Amino acid sequence: MTNWYQFEPVDTLYFRGAEPMNLGENHTTSHVFPPPAQTLSGALRTSVLMQQSISIEAYAKGKAPKEIYDAIGKGGERAPFDLIGPFFLDKEIYIPAPYSWFMEKNSSDNKNDKLEIVKGKFLQSRLLKSEKPDFIWAKAKNQEMVSLGGMWIQHQDLYSDKTSIVVKKSEAFFENEPRTGIALEKNRKVREGHLYSFNHARLKKEVSIIFGTNKTLPIQDQGVLKIGAEQRFGWYKKLTGQTIQFNGTGNFFVSLSIMEGSEDVNRSVVATGKILYFGGWDLHTGFHKPMKGFFPAGSVFNKKINNHFVAIKGVESC
Repeated sequence: MTNWYQFEPVDTLYFRGAEPMNLGENHTTSHVFPPPAQTLSGALRTSVLMQQSISIEAYAKGKAPKEIYDAIGKGGERAPFDLIGPFFLDKEIYIPAPYSWFMEKNSSDNKNDKLEIVKGKFLQSRLLKSEKPDFIWAKAKNQEMVSLGGMWIQHQDLYSDKTSIVVKKSEAFFENEPRTGIALEKNRKVREGHLYSFNHARLKKEVSIIFGTNKTLPIQDQGVLKIGAEQRFGWYKKLTGQTIQFNGTGNFFVSLSIMEGSEDVNRSVVATGKILYFGGWDLHTGFHKPMKGFFPAGSVFNKKINNHFVAIKGVESC
């Protein structure tokens, strides 16, 4: 059973990209939005501790109750639950589009959200030789095609037979706000020559974020959730009367969250986009996490690896 939560930030959100920032070389950096799944997962784990009045220090030293570790795992270890999403809620629920779906190039430039799409078919051919046994075949009517990967579709269209569906870019759900900041010395004085500019994301009116967990956590049905290193916060609530169903069948699976690369995952991917790199701060060790590579949400695989992988209807070998 999946537990679904809605999150509405009270201000902008900022999740920095992987680029280094060095004095004299650059003063800007990219941002990632919506927040990565592991960022939300970490925020939920921290919220459990805060609501149970357990300090980070006690948790890190193994002094928290056993049921807490059973629910959220030990400090420095992977969470024992999968986080599904995040998605956007804008009257309808929007999920990452599969990288195996295509549209004609430049068709997303029109003002109409509905686009003609082509669902790639997985082809096995003796004429094509590769380390990967599965090839994606798609043909456009008029011009070159590009993948829908990185864009968003309404969740019910994942299993529809329609060839014209609503497709939106990420920027349809939020606006960028430039923010300028300064660096501080340990004594809290301004650090000379350290001026930085960041793009924060502000959700548009009536847009919120939705995500799910495949495990019931010892957390209140509503409360405050602090996200990311900057501890940006907002209100979350459990969606008790709403469920999002993914009941498709097939031999190929789309990942609804980013997926960390591994030997097994790398062998299983058949359609993906630009690899994402994330690090972050490790509360357990008090130091930066090592940078790791992730496949973007919407990547397609030939096996179900975890609970945020769902089968794709209508995409079969031919």
